[in-house]
Amino acid sequence: MARPSSGRVGFSLRVTAGPDAGATFEIPPSHPSRVLVGQSPSADFPLHDREVSRRHLGIDVADGRLRLADLGSKNGTRVNGVSVVEALLEGGERIDIGGTSIAVARSERATETPLSAASGFGRIVGESPAMRRLYPLCERLAAAIVPVVIEGETGTGKEVLAESLHEMGPRAGGPFAVFDCTAVPPNLVESALFGHERGSFTGATEARRGVFEEAHGGTLLIDEIGDLDIELQAKLLRALERSEVRRIGGKAWIKVDVRVLAATRRNLDQEVAAGRFRDDLFYRLAVARIELPPLRHRTGDVGLLARTFWKRTASAGDAMPEDFVARLESYAWPGNVRELYNSVARRVALGDLGDMYAIGAATSAQGPSSSAAGGDEIALILAENLPFPRAREKLVEAFEQRYVADVLRRHGGNVARAAAASGIARRYFQILHARTASGLRPPAGAARAKSRGTEG
Repeated sequence: MARPSSGRVGFSLRVTAGPDAGATFEIPPSHPSRVLVGQSPSADFPLHDREVSRRHLGIDVADGRLRLADLGSKNGTRVNGVSVVEALLEGGERIDIGGTSIAVARSERATETPLSAASGFGRIVGESPAMRRLYPLCERLAAAIVPVVIEGETGTGKEVLAESLHEMGPRAGGPFAVFDCTAVPPNLVESALFGHERGSFTGATEARRGVFEEAHGGTLLIDEIGDLDIELQAKLLRALERSEVRRIGGKAWIKVDVRVLAATRRNLDQEVAAGRFRDDLFYRLAVARIELPPLRHRTGDVGLLARTFWKRTASAGDAMPEDFVARLESYAWPGNVRELYNSVARRVALGDLGDMYAIGAATSAQGPSSSAAGGDEIALILAENLPFPRAREKLVEAFEQRYVADVLRRHGGNVARAAAASGIARRYFQILHARTASGLRPPAGAARAKSRGTEG
C-alpha cells in the first residue's frame, strides 16, 4: 500500500476478535499524545482481555504512518503474525495482543485538530509535530488544578514541564516545591514530605516543615514517584484525599492547599500490576496524564534546541559551528534533551577540546554546565598535568563559578530571575549557586536533582 504523501491521515483501530470485539478507537493525525492500549482503566483504549497487559501498547501518528511500540508487555505484540517491539504501520495490518485482534485502517472519520503554531510552552522548546500536538493539552492542564502524571524517559524534561505548568497557571504566584523520591535517604522520606517536630527522632533538634507545607498555595512536584516506598504511599494518599498532613511527632493535622504533579520514568501501570504501587494512589494522581516524547521522535528539534542552548550559554556573538550542529543531528540521543544540553554546554565551555567527548559522552556525573571558559583557564589547568577526568572536572568547576557570578550580577543578585535567564530550573540553579559559593561538590542526591533541571 502506498504511503500517504500529506502526513495528515488519521487511523481507526477496531477489535475484530476477543472480549471487546466491535470496539473502535479513532486516532486523528494530530492526537495530542500517545494512545495507550491495555487493561488499565486509565488506558485510552481499555481492553478486558486478561492476557493483555495493563499498559500493553503505545500508538501515535508519525509522518502519516502509525507508530506502534510494545510497552514491555508480558505476552508480546504481533503485527500480521510477526512479533515486534516497534513498528510503523500504513493501514491494513492486524495487531494481535493476548487473545485480542485489532484491525488497523486509515480513517476519514478521524477529525484532525490543527497543530499548535507555538514553538514552545513555558520553558519547553520544540517545533516538531510531536511537541506541537502537546501544547494545547499543556495549556489546558496549566489552567486546571487537577493532579497530573507526567511520564517520559529519563532526560525528556519532566521537571521543566512541571515548572512550566505551574508558571503558566493560576498558582504562578505561589511556591513551586519539588520532592525527589530518589534523592532522600529512605529513613528521611516521611519527614521530608510531611515535616517533623523537635525531638521526634534522633537528630530532630528543631521543628521542620515538609514539602507539603512549603508548597501551600502553590504546586508540589513529586519526582520519580514510582520509586516511593509502598508504606509511604498510603500516607501520601491520605494527604491528597484529605488535603492535610501531620508532622512526625506532631498531634495536630495541618490543612494544606497544594496542587500535586507527579513525574516518573517508570511504567506505573506495570508497577501497579506487580504490587509495587498502590492502585488507589495511581488513580488519585492520574486524573490527567501527559507523556513527553523522547528526542529521537522529535523530528527537527535537535538543531532548534542546540541553537537555543548555545545562545543561552555562549558569549554574545559566538556563533555555533554548523558542522557541530550536523553532528548533533546525526546522533540518536539516548539521554534525550538533558544529554543534548550537556553536549552543547561542554562544547561552549571547552571549545574544540570538547569535540573529543561532546557527543555521546556519559552525562550523569557532570551535569549541565554553561558558557565559555577563558583560554587562560584552560592553559593553567593543562599545565597541572592532571588526568583527563580531573582536568575536565576542574575546568567545568571554574566555568560554573564564573557563569553563576556573571548571571547573578546581571540580574541584581536575584536567584529566580537569574535561573530563568539561564534557562534552567530554579532548583538546579540554587544547588549550583550554593556549590560555587562554598567551593564544594554536591552530595549524590543534589547532583542527581540538578541534572533534571535542563530544558526539555
